[in-house]
Amino acid sequence: MIELNQKLQQTLNPKAENKTEFKSGTYTFRVGDKVMQIKNNYDITWKKVEESGAGIFNGDIGNIKMVDRGSPTLAVEFDGRLAFYTFDMANEQLELAYAVTIHKSQGSEFEAIVLPILGGYDKLYFRNLLYTAVTRAKRILVIVGSKGRIEFMVKNDRRMLRYTGLKAMLKESVFDNE
Repeated sequence: MIELNQKLQQTLNPKAENKTEFKSGTYTFRVGDKVMQIKNNYDITWKKVEESGAGIFNGDIGNIKMVDRGSPTLAVEFDGRLAFYTFDMANEQLELAYAVTIHKSQGSEFEAIVLPILGGYDKLYFRNLLYTAVTRAKRILVIVGSKGRIEFMVKNDRRMLRYTGLKAMLKESVFDNE
């Protein structure tokens, strides 16, 4: 996903003299980039016209509006909320979001979706995953892949069992508090 985002960045928001940028460990962030918050941060403050608050959350998608190498900070706009990051914070909490996984897209909608459905591990190709991907598209959905793989997903309505240990932890918690 990292390489795909970097290639898309080169095409959709290429390096230019009028765009300030900075290099982090994995990414080069520049003005105009689409980014995603990858960790909840309840402390980061934001401003929106006559409103202000705190908290930018995992999965929030925004656009870099300003990179100031002198301070060193950048400003990211999330649905009209402008939040400021130090370069160190950005390196730990942001990633390019030209392409995102179905998992990371949950709770969001996009004008256009390109959904690759290729070969892979059968146990990951469930109907509910296809449904989640398809319902993220507001206007355009392009599916790239084989008809057979899509049919497999539509028919695969089984759900994987998840062994989280939640039941045991809840029982333990209830009995510890009695």
